[in-house]
Amino acid sequence: MILCLGMLFPMEQLFAQTRNYGVSLSPQAGFLLPHRATMAHLTVGHSAGFRVGAVIQTNGEKQWHHDFNFPSIELGIFYHDLGNKDVLGSTFGFSAGIYLPYFKSNGWSFGNNVSYGLAWVSKKYDLVENPKNNAIGSNLNTITNVGFRLEKQFSKNSIALEVGMMHLSNGAYKLPNLGVNLPFFGFNFTHFIQPLKFNASATDNFIGLPINAWSFHTLLIGSIKQVYPTGGSTYGVGALTNYLQYSVKGKCIIEAGVDAIYNESIVKYNKGNHGRGKNFQIGLYGAYVLPIHKMQLVFAMGRYVLNPLDPAGQWYHKCGARFRLAERLWGNFTIKAHWAKADYFEYGLSYRWK
Repeated sequence: MILCLGMLFPMEQLFAQTRNYGVSLSPQAGFLLPHRATMAHLTVGHSAGFRVGAVIQTNGEKQWHHDFNFPSIELGIFYHDLGNKDVLGSTFGFSAGIYLPYFKSNGWSFGNNVSYGLAWVSKKYDLVENPKNNAIGSNLNTITNVGFRLEKQFSKNSIALEVGMMHLSNGAYKLPNLGVNLPFFGFNFTHFIQPLKFNASATDNFIGLPINAWSFHTLLIGSIKQVYPTGGSTYGVGALTNYLQYSVKGKCIIEAGVDAIYNESIVKYNKGNHGRGKNFQIGLYGAYVLPIHKMQLVFAMGRYVLNPLDPAGQWYHKCGARFRLAERLWGNFTIKAHWAKADYFEYGLSYRWK
């Protein structure tokens, strides 16, 4: 929770000079998408909800505003019923996100909106009181929204149509954790306090790492998780990652790294007469990193080269964000998964040596 909240702090610092402030309302409707056959019983109706938030429309004072076609930042609270009030209940919480237009012309834009946050789910799995809920095992979860937006901005208002996917998960720290996927369609209305103004050129050209430059980093990760059967113990996870980054044109970073992982749950999950040494894994991965001023969005795919008991397959993935805390220090919040199955959240700190 502290790391999630920490993501908001650098964002606030990034946009402290921006003058285009607004408030938004987004009604949304969707449905539960069962991504496992064992979840089919959960789909009984449609989902509806809304998001209310504060909007910061970048105004061109910084170079990255121009590089990303004047994105907007959104901090908000939300409420959704989950389409099954008896088993899943509803969810509410807060999120922080960014809208990244592919293009912007005469007030029209089309692009991706991405947000992360914390969500409280009213009905979790309970062996006695709610045994049919095999999707969510905890009240506190993370929420991820990824989608597309078509927007038209006017002098002091904007309207937009959105389509996307909302995902709820606790990263396997409490089972069950199949997760909830909600495709949705929404309408967004934003009212700005003052008429929108955009600078033709930037006064701050900070772009993070130098273009066409290498950097070397060490990342220390800690986490916890559970394994099936439901109701078992919680196990610790520690990892040391060393990775190289190459910055390309200021809007793309290519990353390659080595993960050395100690996952206490592996031996317990496989059972049998195994020593603790079987809990060690080593993996190699490659990643695409999107640098947005003092934040990096990370999308990675890796393969184990040492995986003695192979609990979940040879391939793994990472998705999440890093945020700059100091000149060489970055916070890390990503989720490690095996295809569509979450393994654990990666909470960590990364240090840049060069």
